[in-house]
Amino acid sequence: MAKQEKQRLWEERIEAFLASGQSQRAWCQEQGLRANQLGYWLRKYKARMSQSAGKRWISMESESHSHSGVSLRIGNIVLDIEPGFSRQVLVDVLHSLMNVC
Repeated sequence: MAKQEKQRLWEERIEAFLASGQSQRAWCQEQGLRANQLGYWLRKYKARMSQSAGKRWISMESESHSHSGVSLRIGNIVLDIEPGFSRQVLVDVLHSLMNVC
């Protein structure tokens, strides 16, 4: 099997595993696969997803001239962005959050 075919197969398996809600061991037993294989491909998959996460940024222009700031809520995390914020600090904070979440 070619490398790309194998990668595509495991991506499909990982998506099925994640959607199943089962433990790695239970899902692998049901599928006739070794849990260590799934663990290996999960690590590769997560690494690839975290690398591509940096490519999900979008540009956003505000048409509002309000000076009220913005609150960004992600789960239990609240990030208040006040007028005059440092754009680089915001970028650094968001990158850090993406690595944790």
